[in-house]
Amino acid sequence: MQTVVLQDERHTGTLSTTSRLSSLVQHYPLASFFVLAYLISWALWLPLVVAGDGSPTGLAFVPLLLGSLVPSAVAIVLVAVLHGKGGVRTVLRRLLIWRVGLGWWAAIVLLSMLALAAVGVSVLLGGDAPDVTGTVPGAIFLFLFSIFPGSAGGEELGWRGFALPHLQRGRSALGASVVLGLAWGVWHLPLYLTGADFRPLSLFAPWVVAAVAASVIYTWIYNGTGGSLLIVVLYHAASNVLLTVFLVDPFEDQVARPFLIYVALVVVAAALVVAVAGPAALSRTRAKQVGEPGTA
Repeated sequence: MQTVVLQDERHTGTLSTTSRLSSLVQHYPLASFFVLAYLISWALWLPLVVAGDGSPTGLAFVPLLLGSLVPSAVAIVLVAVLHGKGGVRTVLRRLLIWRVGLGWWAAIVLLSMLALAAVGVSVLLGGDAPDVTGTVPGAIFLFLFSIFPGSAGGEELGWRGFALPHLQRGRSALGASVVLGLAWGVWHLPLYLTGADFRPLSLFAPWVVAAVAASVIYTWIYNGTGGSLLIVVLYHAASNVLLTVFLVDPFEDQVARPFLIYVALVVVAAALVVAVAGPAALSRTRAKQVGEPGTA
């Protein structure tokens, strides 16, 4: 009899803890997302900081990859807690929104070329030309890998699919983009503390600036396409590939100059988006995406 009572008490205690956590998520979904995304990712990446190993190859690859999956994974879990399986299906269906007009497909191609443009400007200013060793099949593989299980699919269900709609409530699209861009940029801090040549700590502040500017562009895409996570993920993946092939790999130990030019170009592109689309919704044709993530 005593054993049964103890088991009931433990069961009740577990239910009480679960209920409190669920209530916390219900009341503070956005804060819950940021706290969990930071804690879990940084827990995976901080051992790399201690070891001084930020190489995307070898043993460091696994925690680097797992950390990049955290934002989307956390978002899915939170949506499941808030809205159940139906909510998760609703979010995942945003990965199937592809009928957005040819203009948006062209936009992600042109905007992802900013890395290549930065290298071109660097060369015109007297910098070294890149020694591109990547192949077309290698670039295609990198693109597909970046979509999933890489950082594009691993992040965007979280940043744009979950956090952005919450942030756009009561804020302009531009204001929400700046807040999200800062959070997104600072989230990468451990990666700049590992000692990797292509991520020197001296470039962390410019990286945050680039993240804020890029966040404006991502919001413009997300709002303008009616919440298409597919277009956002493809843009993220394409940008990753061109950055890696034309900027990171060729200039690994001297990346500062072309990267700073790249940051400047992203800032200019973001400023043009704000000027043309307007800061309120970053869209002339659609309203901000402010619906509860996981609801239709």
